[in-house]
Amino acid sequence: MRVLIVSDNYAPNGDGIAASVISLATGLCELGHEVTVIAPRANAPLPPAEYMTYFVPSFATGYGDYRFSWPSAGAVKRIVEYCTPDIVHVHSLGSLGLLAASHCRRLGIKCVLTWHTDLEAYRKAYPVLNFCIPLMYLASVPRRLPTAVARLLLRTTITLTTRARLAEYYRQMLCGTLTLFDHVITPSAKAASSIADLLPGDSVSIIPTAPIPAQELDAESRRRLHSLRKVLHGGDAVICFVGRLSKEKNLELLLRVMARHVLPEYPGARLNVIGGGRRRNHYERLTQALQISHAVTFSGPLPREIVGHVLKSCTVLAHPALSETQGMVIDEAALAGVPAVVLDPELAVRHAVTGYIATSESSLGTELVRIIRAPEIRRRLGVNARRAVEKYTSRQYAARVAAVYLEVVGRDRKKQSKTGPLSGPSFSGDRSIH
Repeated sequence: MRVLIVSDNYAPNGDGIAASVISLATGLCELGHEVTVIAPRANAPLPPAEYMTYFVPSFATGYGDYRFSWPSAGAVKRIVEYCTPDIVHVHSLGSLGLLAASHCRRLGIKCVLTWHTDLEAYRKAYPVLNFCIPLMYLASVPRRLPTAVARLLLRTTITLTTRARLAEYYRQMLCGTLTLFDHVITPSAKAASSIADLLPGDSVSIIPTAPIPAQELDAESRRRLHSLRKVLHGGDAVICFVGRLSKEKNLELLLRVMARHVLPEYPGARLNVIGGGRRRNHYERLTQALQISHAVTFSGPLPREIVGHVLKSCTVLAHPALSETQGMVIDEAALAGVPAVVLDPELAVRHAVTGYIATSESSLGTELVRIIRAPEIRRRLGVNARRAVEKYTSRQYAARVAAVYLEVVGRDRKKQSKTGPLSGPSFSGDRSIH
């Protein structure tokens, strides 16, 4: 099968979407499928891949490693036509993903989406989404409906001003956007439930992403890792946080937990913060205000292949985020034999088996200290966590996704209704292109 994967997030961005694309593309190649990826170009070296990759122009957004794709509509259309894919798999609702999905609708090509991000939950952390969601919706609307679109956008503008029924209008627009796709894949039941009222039940499949094991590093990466280890905290009481330094990752709560609960109980505990973002200065000032700067180190953003090796030297992963749809770093830590303590009970942690699920700020501190103080518990949890994720490989992940492809390709594409997206539920080898 010829598969075209399109994503606005890709390496060297170390987030879960980029990891999912690489894991899926690698697994599909192992199964013998012909894979091509379209992604934003970044000014950084990339690891070699078994599949062809086309890079489109992009620029940094200032939000972590995120880049905004600036593709030429004609160029993307030419790639789609040249690749003659049996199916197109979009991994993000950015400019590149939506452009590819729109081309698929016009060309009659099957198109599926993986819903990686709870956009409604992220609106609070990223106010720019208040404008991006209407733009996403515009990409899904047939050109014959300009009046209907204008009415909806006018109502949304008024709603943004008055704050009345805001969520309702955004969900209506997300519903319209999802009509671009023949099927939607989510990485967890939590993610599926967030869009359950937007799609028919048989249009959604739950397929978690398989983590990518840490690979042997090249000489340059080994030198960088060696330098990092001189900066990062080491020892048997090292807590690790991995993620973008932004509000939705809940790092501020973790820093307060360190100050109020962990260090008073275990003064030798240390925290390595792995990740970059616009709020780094804010968090560094907070550590000083909390008088814990001696116990906290910020590494800045790291390539995913190095993160896997950094995790091996940690005692426990702290994951306080509540808006994740899968939490890929939990599985990556598990591959390194490192248990996790989480706040979100819907993530892939089995309490007291592969880690601990905290129920409050103080509970988060208690569970972190418990693992630090008890090496035998730490080893048991780490072994269980590794066993739980080792058996789910990129190949198995790709096989499950490929089964969805076959089902979708085997169906006749549903005709778009004359009313278009507004008829959804009622709410109360690498190449660069230009």
